[in-house]
Amino acid sequence: MFVSHFTLPEELSLLAHDPVEGRIVCRPYALRLGIAGAVAAEPVLAGRVVVADGKITASGGPPLGDSFLDAALAGVAGRRKGHKLQRWLRDTAGVKTGAGRTDEVWRHRLVARGALREERARALGVIAQRRHRAGPDDRTSAARARVSAVGHGAVGDERARLLAALVGATGPARNVLPGDELFRPRSEVTASAGRDPIARTVRDLIRERAGGTPGRARGGEPLPEGPGWNPLRWIFDGDGGDGGGGGD
Repeated sequence: MFVSHFTLPEELSLLAHDPVEGRIVCRPYALRLGIAGAVAAEPVLAGRVVVADGKITASGGPPLGDSFLDAALAGVAGRRKGHKLQRWLRDTAGVKTGAGRTDEVWRHRLVARGALREERARALGVIAQRRHRAGPDDRTSAARARVSAVGHGAVGDERARLLAALVGATGPARNVLPGDELFRPRSEVTASAGRDPIARTVRDLIRERAGGTPGRARGGEPLPEGPGWNPLRWIFDGDGGDGGGGGD
C-alpha cells in the first residue's frame, strides 16, 4: 500500500543515490540513520507525532495510509510516555533481518515504484555489483529542486525544509547541490540540520558513530541491530509487505 506522493524516507533515499552512476553518495550507516529520521519526520508532518525534549510521542489521530509509516506510528503510540528519540532512531536504523536493512527495504520500494532502476554487473568479471540509477519515473530531479529552494532561502514548504535538514545531516548535500557556485546554498542546507530536532539528532548520531571508529574505510561497519523496540519489525519479518520491502 503506497501513498500517492513520495514520502520523506523515499526522497532521502533517492537523493542518496547518484542518478547517473547509481552509486550511494553517503555512508550506508548515515543513510540508515537518515531514513530513520525521515520515518519519524513523516508522522510529525501529519500531526500524528510530536518530537520535543529529546522524545518522540504519539499525539493521536488516524493512520497515515502507508503500511511502513503506520507500523512506526503504531509502535510510537504503544508507549504512552513516548520513546527517547536517540534510542528510537538507533533501533530503527540498526534493523537487520533476512529481508534486508532499512535502506535496502526502502530501495526495493523505490524500484517497485519506478523511481530507481536496479542494474546488476560484475566488476572485473568477478565482483558482483548493484547500481541504482534514476528510474523511468524521475523523482530525483524534483527532490533536488526542493532542497535547492531551501538552500536559496525559500523555506515556506515544511516538507522541503525537513528533507533539506535530513540531507544536511546525512552528507549528500555536495552531490545534491554540486559546484563551487552553490557553496552558499549548500552550506545553508548543511546548517539547517542543526535547526531541526530530528535532523540534529541524526547528525549527532552519525558524528558519534564516525568518531567512535576512526580510520574506517568509506561505508564502514553497519550499525548493530538495536536491542530495543523496532517499529518496522512486522514489515521485515512478518507478512505486512506491500511490494516495496519484499526482497524481490
